[in-house]
Amino acid sequence: MKMLRKKEKIVYIPVSEILPNPNQPRSYFDDDSLNSLAESIKRFGIIQPLTVKRRDFVPKMNINGQFVTGPSYEIIAGERRWRAAKKIGQSAVPCLITDCDPENMAYLAFSENVFREDLTFFDIASSLQDMLIMTHKTQTELAEKLAISQSAIANKLRLLRLSPADREEILKGKLTEKHARALIRLEDEDKRREFLRKAVMMQWSAQETDKKINAFLNSPEARNTKAKFRGKKIGILSDIGIFINSIDNAVRMVRDVGVNVERKEVDMGDSIEIIIKVPKSRQAVGI
Repeated sequence: MKMLRKKEKIVYIPVSEILPNPNQPRSYFDDDSLNSLAESIKRFGIIQPLTVKRRDFVPKMNINGQFVTGPSYEIIAGERRWRAAKKIGQSAVPCLITDCDPENMAYLAFSENVFREDLTFFDIASSLQDMLIMTHKTQTELAEKLAISQSAIANKLRLLRLSPADREEILKGKLTEKHARALIRLEDEDKRREFLRKAVMMQWSAQETDKKINAFLNSPEARNTKAKFRGKKIGILSDIGIFINSIDNAVRMVRDVGVNVERKEVDMGDSIEIIIKVPKSRQAVGI
């Protein structure tokens, strides 16, 4: 089964009629890179058309007594080109229009961006997490769909254990994914930040960083810290168990009065997503 059907004809669509893909894997657009792309577009035009889909719902806004419709298309691939075109005031961009459902749109946006636009490893991790939530698939099922290993997905998801501030500093310091994997081993956030700053300032290689962290983890200081964290974790896990049991009890109570509530768990690697679906129609709830 094909994910989408592309119409062969390239059409020019006003940039104001296009919105970014809400499931865009890329979360950061480098200004220097965008400026270079904008200059290239100014000189040579857009060589590779954007891939877009028609929006399922186009909202109407009341502006001074007149109803104006919002943008009609969403980007599947080519947001950098769209942003660069906007920078130079280009009024329209070449596009290929596709027919694509939301689930396959997420797969396509991930695949096209990964292979064409150098996403950061954190962008890829966040995108994989979003796809697990959107598609309700397990890591194994998603791995089969994307033709990658389940362990590769699990390893990427572990990167999201780092705080947003740590991720930003890693990228600004031009550290690699291997640096990030080494830093994840440090449970103490203050100690992790200390090693992160040293790695950036002293330009440690990923191998150096891993060795220094390994040496610290085998030190008496680290063993004392680990004992403290172990006690905290036991308390946290107990609280999480109580929380999940409370959710299950609430779902059972609602089902007992005739509401067809669906509950599903999605294994995110280092966390669990609990998805609750409650029907809105009266017929579905037996009223």
